[in-house]
Amino acid sequence: MNLTLRMDPLRGVYLISILFTFSLLQAVSSEGLEECHPAKSCGSCMRIDPRCSWCKDTSDTFISLRCDTREELEQNGCSPADILTTVSRVEIVQDLHVRDPTYDEATDELLEEAIPIEPQEVRISLRRGETQTIKAKVRQVADYPVDLYYLMDLSFSMNDDLQNIQGLGETLGVRMRQITRSFALGFGSFVDKPVSPFINPIQAVTNKVSCSDDCVPTYSFRNELRLNQNTTLFSDKVRNTRISTNEDEAEGTLDAIMQATVCKGHIGWRDDARRLLLITSDAPFHIEGDGKMAGILTPNDGECHLDEDSYQTSHLYDYPSIGQLNDTLVENNIITIFAISGEASLYRDLANIIQGANFATLTSSSSNIETIITDTYAAITGSIKMTYSKPEGIELSFRSNCTRLENSPYPLECSDIADGGEITFEVDVTATRCVNQTFTIYPIGFESRLTVHVSVMCNCSCELKPDYNSSYCSGGSGNEVCGICECLPGRYGDMCECTGENDEQQDQTAKDQFCKPDNSSSVLCSGRGECICGECRCHQSPEAGEEISGTYCECNNQACPLDDGEVCGGSERGECVCGLDQRTNECQCRPGYTGETCSCPTQTDTCRASNGRICNDQGDCTCGKCYCREGSKFSGPQCDECLTCTECDRYINCVKCVRFNTTDRPSEEECAACIYVIHNVTEQPRLNNTGSCSLSDLNNCSISFWHDSEETVNGTINIYIREKEDCPHSETSLVGLELHFLILLIVIGIILIGLLLIFIYRLYTWYLDRKEYQQFLAEKEKAQWEKVQNPIYQSSTTTFQNPSYGGKSAS
Repeated sequence: MNLTLRMDPLRGVYLISILFTFSLLQAVSSEGLEECHPAKSCGSCMRIDPRCSWCKDTSDTFISLRCDTREELEQNGCSPADILTTVSRVEIVQDLHVRDPTYDEATDELLEEAIPIEPQEVRISLRRGETQTIKAKVRQVADYPVDLYYLMDLSFSMNDDLQNIQGLGETLGVRMRQITRSFALGFGSFVDKPVSPFINPIQAVTNKVSCSDDCVPTYSFRNELRLNQNTTLFSDKVRNTRISTNEDEAEGTLDAIMQATVCKGHIGWRDDARRLLLITSDAPFHIEGDGKMAGILTPNDGECHLDEDSYQTSHLYDYPSIGQLNDTLVENNIITIFAISGEASLYRDLANIIQGANFATLTSSSSNIETIITDTYAAITGSIKMTYSKPEGIELSFRSNCTRLENSPYPLECSDIADGGEITFEVDVTATRCVNQTFTIYPIGFESRLTVHVSVMCNCSCELKPDYNSSYCSGGSGNEVCGICECLPGRYGDMCECTGENDEQQDQTAKDQFCKPDNSSSVLCSGRGECICGECRCHQSPEAGEEISGTYCECNNQACPLDDGEVCGGSERGECVCGLDQRTNECQCRPGYTGETCSCPTQTDTCRASNGRICNDQGDCTCGKCYCREGSKFSGPQCDECLTCTECDRYINCVKCVRFNTTDRPSEEECAACIYVIHNVTEQPRLNNTGSCSLSDLNNCSISFWHDSEETVNGTINIYIREKEDCPHSETSLVGLELHFLILLIVIGIILIGLLLIFIYRLYTWYLDRKEYQQFLAEKEKAQWEKVQNPIYQSSTTTFQNPSYGGKSAS
């Protein structure tokens, strides 16, 4: 029967991730967290990693590193009661549920304010590098109060626009009350700073304008109508407002926006309302630095300077910068709407810079202003844009279940939100620095905010309560703080056990030099020990059986080379020790073994051939193995196997040792290993059981010898060598010729033939050249030359006849 196991791929990935996480945690728990180890105090330990804990145990049972994971500290003997760690937490301080506002049905008076975000206040305590999550909810409040302040450019070019918005108050009031019961409308106007060169120099002196009788003198900003729920007042105020003029094209738009934003009491902004600031213009605007043209050098201070609802001191302060204006709008939670009939690209870029701003194109007569307001408000209430005040040392990450808008400039922007709709979101708060912070998270357009207080835990409470002159620190030579000693002057060391003037850093540096192998190293005791009194005291390794030693803690008894998967071949062959220099590891082999990894046995029993000889006298025994000599016919584990060998090959080397004195003679070691009995004879012995052999020397002379076919009674073998060699006759053999003399003659002959060929070629070319030269001389003699007039030649002089000259000579 066949069984098939099938697994969902996602479930398989999930199981693999669990196994990986478990193995990672097991590795961390078994080896500790290396990042924690360098910490020298409890506070520094808390600041390294959220997983680091500190042991303040002062008993003798704990001798390991004090900063490590809690599991590792307990495993190394630290009492659980003495392990210091900090627990992160999120505490909700205020948590009122989101709700819409409540009004009196008869008077439309606001009875209960809306709550658009929950919770309202949270406290977080966490370690540096740790993340905590805040869960929150935002509601798109229905029937939320709205404040709309209409800020209009009243330079001369906007005259027709002023006429067209006179009836805006009533119609806009009707439209907005369909959205909210509490709608307030205000009106303000602006032109430019009333100083030259922004206005006519004559006007700057006489305060008289030249446009028409209906114009008023140039002013910077006026609060024409405070925010009021009686929209009829808006139309009346517009009818009584007159235009003005200025000299240059740009207007003081930013000046007006700043005053309309910060003069909260004058404008009438309500705390519990969505604040909209509508700006209409058809001209560009002045920016920071333009005031220098009028001699205004004082930067804009971002304060309210309205006097009788007019910006009377605009000539004292420069225009605000765009960044300053954006920060002020964000701080006062005001949403700007730029309705522009000219300079569209300029104001569109400005709207992209200012948080929450909107841009719309205004017709030349402002006839579509009502549509712009209602459509823009619908777009504002159709989405929720979340942002936050920028905290230092804190990183925020937003997540939500809503339909997020891609490429949004806001941390979280949710679209398609109807009135009364809610979204839930999570914010991951990560501390990157040891700085306590308070920041706010809020939806743009609402005054309510989520205030977050972050406390980063980077210190230990025991650091505030030291044990002065503690007996733990070498009998009162220091103060015990969280389990470590802070030494008194004149003492130093982990337990203040060292005596000496170590207060100055240079003294400590001088003593640290004794704990480093050379000046190029910046790590004391190789990072595996402590420099105490100018000596390295090596750490105890957490690994079982591992020991760290050496002058600079550079040795490790598990760091020697492996053989058969074990250090130094295993404990039976050798052990890893610190060398004579006390800096490098080496294997110390036990008797019977040698080599770098103690892998070579010193016994030669495994190299002995069947004849009892070591490697059959044909090789060397190294590390219990035979390595046959190069060029030898023998091979095999004991160099005793030879497929092409004869019986004579066994004795040839011994014969060469006796008869040869040339380079063909075997080495002295091989000759010393020859154990046969040599006999020099004049002819072949007449013995039974003898074999006949011969060999040739470099002169092609043949040497004959004979040997016993079997060992004699006393276990020896006799070799009989004939004293006379058989050499060929020199007068009939070509071998007798001097080979080098013959080669020399051949080379000389080749050279002479080459020189002869060169001479013949050179003689031939000389003959041809001489023949051509003779022919040239003959042709030259035959040449005949004729002198003729050049037909194109003209004389360089011209003669003219004087017509009055009669040809007579003077008398």
